Amino acid sequence: MGCLTAPFKLLGCLGLVALLALGWLYRDRLVREGRRLLDREATTAVVATGRPGIRALKSARSKVDSLNGWRADSVVLTPAEVASLVGSGLDGALRKQLDSLQVRLLDGEFALMARLRTARLPQEAVGPLAVALRETEPIEAVGTLRVVEPGRGEWRVRSFRIRDLPVPADLVPGLIARALGRPRREAVPVAVPAGVAEIRIRPTGATLYGVPRE
Repeated sequence: MGCLTAPFKLLGCLGLVALLALGWLYRDRLVREGRRLLDREATTAVVATGRPGIRALKSARSKVDSLNGWRADSVVLTPAEVASLVGSGLDGALRKQLDSLQVRLLDGEFALMARLRTARLPQEAVGPLAVALRETEPIEAVGTLRVVEPGRGEWRVRSFRIRDLPVPADLVPGLIARALGRPRREAVPVAVPAGVAEIRIRPTGATLYGVPRE
């Protein structure tokens, strides 16, 4: 029996040696591919989505208070805390049109995903889709958030999607103005807590900087 299995054992050993030899010859390429996969997984891992909630809003406000009361230079908010502050800071009329709100932090901007009530959407912005719109539709809006004056920020939306269909960039300001019920509006106003002078957004979190001390 041992004599019968010997050839197979020999083939197995030769195959293992061949694999080891190939691994050694192509070791640099294997290392590069391994690093590429690890970097891609790491990048995917830091892109987090947050939903607004009572606990997250309380935590966010507590961190903001530290900019004033504890005199911290900056604080970092999680995606859920950012979603809670943005949700509470949006214009009331607009917030009522959004259900299932979520926020995804990106590099220098954030994406807001929600189901939008479509009654106010201008037909010219949605094109042929207008005849097929349901009462609410999933949307994604991406843009930058900056503090323009104490207590007031602006979210400048650069891209807008309804379902998976992009709205032409030149029509986005009109769509925002119609959704807010205000003419000539190119940015979405967002209330910013007192004491916040600057906001920097990264996929891992949003850093809020306090007003410089004199």
